[in-house]
Amino acid sequence: MISFFRKFLRSPLVLGLFALILVAFAIGGVDVSGFGTSASGDEIAKVGRTSVSSVEADRQVRVQLDSARQEKPGLDMLTFAQGGGIDGTIDNLINNVSIEEFGRLFGMAASKKQIDGQIASIPAFFGVTGKFDPLKYQSVLQQRRLDEKIVRDDFARGILENSLRVPAGYGARGPAGIITPYASIVLEARAGQVALVSSASVGAGAPPTDAELATYYQRNIAKYTVPETRSIRYAMFDRTKFEGKVAPTDAEIAAAYRGKSALYAAKEARIFEQVIVQSESAATAIVAKVNAGTALPVAAKAAGFEATTLASQTKADFAALTSPAIADAAFAAAKGAVIKPMKSPLGWHVVRLDAINVTPAQPLSSVRTALSAELMKGKVDGALADFVAKIEELIDGGSTFDDVVKSQGLSVVSVPAVTANGIAPANSAFKGGPELPTILRDAFQDEADADATVATLVPGQAFALYDLDRINAAAPQPLAAIKQLVAQEFVRDRAAKTARKIADDIAAKVNNGMPLATAVAQAGVKLEAPQNIGGKRRDITANQGKVPPPIALLFSMAAKRAKTLEIPNGQGWFIVYLDKIQIGDPASEPALLPQMAEEFKQLLGREYGQQLVTAIRNHVGTTRNEKAIKALRNSLTGSTAQ
Repeated sequence: MISFFRKFLRSPLVLGLFALILVAFAIGGVDVSGFGTSASGDEIAKVGRTSVSSVEADRQVRVQLDSARQEKPGLDMLTFAQGGGIDGTIDNLINNVSIEEFGRLFGMAASKKQIDGQIASIPAFFGVTGKFDPLKYQSVLQQRRLDEKIVRDDFARGILENSLRVPAGYGARGPAGIITPYASIVLEARAGQVALVSSASVGAGAPPTDAELATYYQRNIAKYTVPETRSIRYAMFDRTKFEGKVAPTDAEIAAAYRGKSALYAAKEARIFEQVIVQSESAATAIVAKVNAGTALPVAAKAAGFEATTLASQTKADFAALTSPAIADAAFAAAKGAVIKPMKSPLGWHVVRLDAINVTPAQPLSSVRTALSAELMKGKVDGALADFVAKIEELIDGGSTFDDVVKSQGLSVVSVPAVTANGIAPANSAFKGGPELPTILRDAFQDEADADATVATLVPGQAFALYDLDRINAAAPQPLAAIKQLVAQEFVRDRAAKTARKIADDIAAKVNNGMPLATAVAQAGVKLEAPQNIGGKRRDITANQGKVPPPIALLFSMAAKRAKTLEIPNGQGWFIVYLDKIQIGDPASEPALLPQMAEEFKQLLGREYGQQLVTAIRNHVGTTRNEKAIKALRNSLTGSTAQ
């Protein structure tokens, strides 16, 4: 879990799009109005002349938490903080402000076109057609109380960081003095043993007392706490509501046909053979040979040139390749004729008209079906867009969810109290439809008194009007209601602790010189004999996520030592012993060194980018207020630590 957060917060993508994420999630429902250096509150850092406030950092942390929740639904602030989320976000914020300050010092800024491009790529600003809609953009900013200048400034900050950080890693190369030893480690092989002390092997022990259960329950209250749940209702609608109910008239089809008259008109395309030479005399000589019966490609080759064939040329196409005068002459020529040599900026052209292809005009009757379908799609698009706008106008005008669904004839789906990932703690049989995750993503961003909202399920295709009925705060289940479960987990936990003590004693004996098999035999409980384990580091690396934990541990130990390793869910403990290490020889695999060099190139590229940011921070001058940062961390996590 912690490694997930560290990877997330150190990712170049996250660093490069920090401002972009801020805006995207602000639009998703996080109130980031006032973001920027003007925010009030305790100063957590001073970057050049810019003050970074605790209010600004607080908002950034909440934005990053929401971002992390896209991969880890139900993630809470405390877990986020334990994984380095708060500290990493604050550090990233200081980095971004430093880069912004650096840009001001040297006159660097993102262009309006770059910022417009970033904004146009945000799905929240797409209209019913699935493309950027300026009206939707302004509407979203108004709904979320976002200042457009602040939004654009945030995008500018992200663009500036990318423009500085990414080039810093270009051309990175790892020295052979590092790559060769690293390759030796990759080829390294290890061998050892593993023993198991299962919780089941130590027995269940005496039944727990009420006092023991109460103590265990309080100590593990978080485990028995149901996360925040929300009850919602929603009504879906899509294109099918209008398909078959709107159709273009004959007049509309005829008008569309007239509007595309150039597309459906008769067309003439010509195929030419052409050679370009640098002198009029050379061109004239080639024309004479062709007129005498020699093929143009043959005549051109004999003169040291190469003829080309230009297929399906309209007059405009050919004029763009040659000149308007040459095109006029070529399109006035008869089939098989060679026009007289003419000059363009490229040289002297010898052109022969090889063929004339005429495409007859397409009458209305032949394209009526296609035009009708196109107009039908436009009408459905329009009807759907109007329907969305009508619903939003009704909501803005004070209509309730019930008023709207009744007046518009929509069917309502009621969802019981569910978590952010769609689980209903009070109804294990509940299973939401495929549209529910998208609706919940928006609904879990809303405040308790939020109006009913239209959510986009599929851009331009399907939507849902949803209403937040109730928010149930996270709360622990009463001990009396789950006493049997708590008793089972108490017994399991007690057995796991006993198993750990036995495993620790075995490891201590092994580290004092006793063979693992002997220490296991003297454990005082019946245990299986140790098993041999081992492998090559390269195989371990290639199979990340599929490597047995004891073997993974074997590759992070010192030789002739033993370590304990917990088995998930309180099932017991492993004792892992590393017997020997065999260093690999890179000379045995010549292809490995180039591969390692490429890996180091990528690693060093990222490191150079980070070093540039560090240098920028030092250049502009950065001072952290650790006391204010600690106070912010405590405020976010609810801690009272001093």
